[in-house]
Amino acid sequence: MLAAFSGGKEKIEVRETPVPSPGPGEVLLRVRVCGICGSDLHVYRGELPIPPTISLGHEFAGEVVESGDGVEGFAPGRRVVVEPLRTCRECDYCRTGNHQLCPRRVLLGTFAPGGLAEYVAVPAYTLYPLLDGLDFELGALVEPLAVVVHGLHLVDLSRGDRVVVLGCGTIGVMTALAARALGAAEVTVTYRYEHQARAALAAGATRVVPAGDASALVGEKPDVVVETVGGHAETLGQAVGLVRPGGRVSILGLFTGPVQVNALTMMLNEVRTAGAITYCRSRRLTDFEAALGMIGADPERARGIITHRFPLAEAQQAFLAAADKSSASIKVQVIP
Repeated sequence: MLAAFSGGKEKIEVRETPVPSPGPGEVLLRVRVCGICGSDLHVYRGELPIPPTISLGHEFAGEVVESGDGVEGFAPGRRVVVEPLRTCRECDYCRTGNHQLCPRRVLLGTFAPGGLAEYVAVPAYTLYPLLDGLDFELGALVEPLAVVVHGLHLVDLSRGDRVVVLGCGTIGVMTALAARALGAAEVTVTYRYEHQARAALAAGATRVVPAGDASALVGEKPDVVVETVGGHAETLGQAVGLVRPGGRVSILGLFTGPVQVNALTMMLNEVRTAGAITYCRSRRLTDFEAALGMIGADPERARGIITHRFPLAEAQQAFLAAADKSSASIKVQVIP
């Protein structure tokens, strides 16, 4: 089969590799669609090195080909989406549904084979049936939307809240979609490129403002600020300064270096901040189930986030498009 691997800074290699066999408790999936995530771009840029023998990709959907020993309920041909966390399933975090904090967690596509491949073996406990009426490219949007759902749950986003989203990549646009689905009254999103502004409005944002226009955010302070930029940006400090006293800040951007935050402002205004990593199962609905429901409720709104589609053989071009915002990319997907 073909699979895509990191070949070093700004280099993606597509090469042949053996088709895996599912072990006990695993299923072999035929991957149908896999998205490129912002964290994949950190790998692409050489900021998060991973083993060159591990196929990339953790936003994927496909169909069951074969089940290993002990697997029930996933017959060949079953269409599924993957919650791409391998965990111990034994520690206190796993037993309470907070498997995202398991000390032995591994995100598929980093230190275990991922979905930028024609086939991948995954634990059966990571699978969710793909809803009737949703195709594979919508299924591959569930993972990034679940990240957003988790981040909004951690700051208790409530109906009627005013929300500001800093950043307008995939996660920023999806935050607009999820916040509105959860009942936010106002969602303002900052953007750098015109295509991002259009995407945010299409996803449900009530207002968009240029990222460099600080005056556009002056006025009634929001209840919740969601930081989605990460990297080395100053947006976390900006978020703390923007939110109302007693407000909440959700940190979804992946920071690759230390950043400064005014701790005195946080203390005097009792600003609550919550870092968020992946997704959990501690609520009545898991974050994946909630995300599936949001996409199922308005599939074409979700589909509008997808801007580019490439075959697996062109994975290098797919990463180039995802990294180059002049290509007008939001979500780039690869079709093995």
